[in-house]
Amino acid sequence: MHLPLILELSTALLSILLVFFFRSSNIFFKLPANLSFQVPVNLTSDYGRIIHGSPAAVLKPSSPDDISLLLKSIYSSPLHNDVTVAARGTGHSTHGQALAPGGFVIDMRSLPLSITIVDGDGTSYVDAGGGALWIDVLNETLRHGLSPRSWTDYLYLTVGGTLSVGGISGQTFKQGPQISNVVEMDVVTGKGEIVQCSEQENSDLFHGVLGGLGQLGIITRARIKLRPAPPMVAWIRVKHHDFDQFTRHGELVVNSGEVDYLEGFIKFGDAPQSHQPKNAFSRFGAERCVKPRQPTAYYLLEMAIYYDDDDVSDAAKKRAKVLARVSSMTSVEILEVSYLDFLNRVREEELSLRRMGLWDVPHPWMNLFVPRSQIRRFHDLFLRTMSDSCVNGPIIIWNLNTSIVVPQDEAGEDVFYVVSVLRAAPPTCTVGSSCLDGLMQQNEQMIRMATARGSSHGGGGMGAKQYMPYLQCEEEWREHFGQKWKRFEELKSKFDPLNVLAPGQRIFKRRKPLKASAEAGEL
Repeated sequence: MHLPLILELSTALLSILLVFFFRSSNIFFKLPANLSFQVPVNLTSDYGRIIHGSPAAVLKPSSPDDISLLLKSIYSSPLHNDVTVAARGTGHSTHGQALAPGGFVIDMRSLPLSITIVDGDGTSYVDAGGGALWIDVLNETLRHGLSPRSWTDYLYLTVGGTLSVGGISGQTFKQGPQISNVVEMDVVTGKGEIVQCSEQENSDLFHGVLGGLGQLGIITRARIKLRPAPPMVAWIRVKHHDFDQFTRHGELVVNSGEVDYLEGFIKFGDAPQSHQPKNAFSRFGAERCVKPRQPTAYYLLEMAIYYDDDDVSDAAKKRAKVLARVSSMTSVEILEVSYLDFLNRVREEELSLRRMGLWDVPHPWMNLFVPRSQIRRFHDLFLRTMSDSCVNGPIIIWNLNTSIVVPQDEAGEDVFYVVSVLRAAPPTCTVGSSCLDGLMQQNEQMIRMATARGSSHGGGGMGAKQYMPYLQCEEEWREHFGQKWKRFEELKSKFDPLNVLAPGQRIFKRRKPLKASAEAGEL
């Protein structure tokens, strides 16, 4: 029997049993009227399509009050001793982080779209709902000639979703991650309390929720810094054949501060052309198997300089300076595109992959922060591990400083490289197949070697950290957070003491209350 059919039958049976139990119980409690026990199949997995698990019910909130009521009911009722809750935006996690098997999923996209420009203290901000997509935030702010400062590469993600994990891209070295550009939030805690927080008010919740993996609360509104939006972008790609030269040039460009965006890519010589329009660069490319053999590898340094009609000459000077710093390149490509088209550059490739049936496939992704001293070793490990494997999807590698928060830096370094191996498995490479298992094992091998403790002299592991990690238990998370674990655990006990939220992260096991809590509301 096919997995989707089994999931549908299981969900239907579970719904009937739950409804019967709730109606026959002598204990009555409040639940939002828009909590449904009819669960769509798409909520049983995420973008990764590797982990599956059906929730018992889905909440489609019409306001944050619905979320609060649900969490208060769970926190206060003995009937919900085992129920967990996951807030889900577009479900773009890759290892089940957006799932709540047997629990409740909150569909954040059901919240009314709320995007409002706010002026204050000489700075403009946008108040964006937690369920709003970044593309919607961009379109609305551009109407006012403004824009957020820091982005992710893909804009069809929710505000609450990216702020819960950090939110990084090629602007991070200059503007910080997205979480560094938030000044205020509304958060619903695991107890169901609606709390406004900022640097000055409830600061422990504010800092704990930003990049907190959904463990302390659900973001329903964020106030984000804006800047004047430049109308145009000089989009530059410089090709390198030597990896050490590629990294050296990237660091020179970042330190000069003359570009507004920088990322890098590992490419392979026999990669086929993508269906990307001619007015944009491709990052996905491969529609067939491409094996990462050393002689065919080359490296693209991708940069962007923002400008408007009044600084065309200034932008040209910046571009000349940047190219002078990387003067030993073999080839340069430059496109002049609109700011909107640059930020939304992944969308056309997404639509192309959807048309070819290559978007809704398993995505065994791997994201790491690798210390600068170890990046050459990781590069060699990557090519060695995957020399006989297919690479379908971008391999992104770029440097940033400690404006991005890494849980614990074992090596004492202040420069890290972001390495993202964003593979897409073939449609036939399904869960349980040797094909997908092999890809996952390759990731595990590289992660194990990269995250093991090492030294700058090349011995042992590399002291890397996973970004958006897939870890199996609390012990592994303790190792991941290092010295920051104790504080993280304290905040969890304060704001989500029963460990209701974000079970898909596999950090904390659900707790049962010693006695019914009176502070969360009446049954």
